[in-house]
Amino acid sequence: MHIPGLMEPEHFPAMRQQPSYAEIMACLDGLRASKSDPLAFEDDDGEQVWDCATPRDEIEALQAASAHEVQRYANAVSRYLNSIIMNDLSWLPDEEERENLWTVASRRIAERCGRTAMGDITRRWPLPLPAEETQGNDSSEDSDDFSVPNRPVQVDLVIKEPALVGDSLGFKTWGTSYAMARMLPELAHSKGLRHLQPFLRQGLPVLELGAGTGLLGLAAAALWRADVVLTDLATIVPNLTANVERNSKIIQARGGSARAGVLQWGSTREENNESEGVFVVDTELFPEDHQFPLVLVADPIYDEEHPALLASAIDAQLALPSEGDDTKSPRAVVMVPLRDRMTEKMAAMFVAEMAERKLMPVDEGEIAGQDSDWESGGAGVGCEFTCSWWVFHRV
Repeated sequence: MHIPGLMEPEHFPAMRQQPSYAEIMACLDGLRASKSDPLAFEDDDGEQVWDCATPRDEIEALQAASAHEVQRYANAVSRYLNSIIMNDLSWLPDEEERENLWTVASRRIAERCGRTAMGDITRRWPLPLPAEETQGNDSSEDSDDFSVPNRPVQVDLVIKEPALVGDSLGFKTWGTSYAMARMLPELAHSKGLRHLQPFLRQGLPVLELGAGTGLLGLAAAALWRADVVLTDLATIVPNLTANVERNSKIIQARGGSARAGVLQWGSTREENNESEGVFVVDTELFPEDHQFPLVLVADPIYDEEHPALLASAIDAQLALPSEGDDTKSPRAVVMVPLRDRMTEKMAAMFVAEMAERKLMPVDEGEIAGQDSDWESGGAGVGCEFTCSWWVFHRV
């Protein structure tokens, strides 16, 4: 049963009548505030996924506009949604169906509660596959893996951004992460990383620091087929973990893997305090220092303390070179957006902090970047800037 458009409240399937799962879900679908949004599609779970180029302001404006049609029934709709959440739905035998109804009803409420309680925004980020996979290069040693016709030319990652951004910059997918993610196939062949390329498809351990919503690390797992550990602050990791799980199938199908955990820059394992619920280092993922031959970081610097903290974190986690063996010489790849004079100053501070730790660039360059949400104002045009990147090694 599908009910297009808005149902009048008197036609809502009342809980006292013990309606079926399909009837309740069809009603909830009709009450979706953003049901008619043309720029989104639904994933397998019925959740709306937006194109990565659609700015958050535009998404929220579309959601608010389509929500307007139900405002005349706002009180009745609110009462109805709460009647679902407060009911045990005991006549429905499937526990998963009951949980799904409560979740969707809660989402409908969130859509009607304004900016700070609006539902999470989920976006799709297309990433081009390496050229050797899309050009039918039969001389490649892995060409038999991709010998089927109509082979895909990109990987689509789906990333959720929580609605409450505030000061939690890790709840937004920044344009620099996308720029660096798209650059990964090229980086793998660059002079700074080409020596590691044979090991990537063998599960080379890769660490992402300050992963945020996880786009860059997940891209490395999918495009490089690497074993990636994505890290951030304890408040960020739950959403990061959810994004890892959401994209696990496509990553596994590509031959990569991804895990998420807490790693607070400048903190030690000894600072964990289980009795007080303080966790600053995931000791299972980081039983010791210097584990990772490759470290990735994108857009990590937002105040003058960050350059030194980040350089220290890279120094602690980047593997030490094996004496007499340059085949796995460790590397750290960092990309920083130069949005203004302050970010340019902090980028220079970071390079200087790395040099103090005998971590020097072996390769570097610049590319264009854009943040669709960096500036709000309804213009629909993002902030464009230059991104500087470096590949560091130990000297």
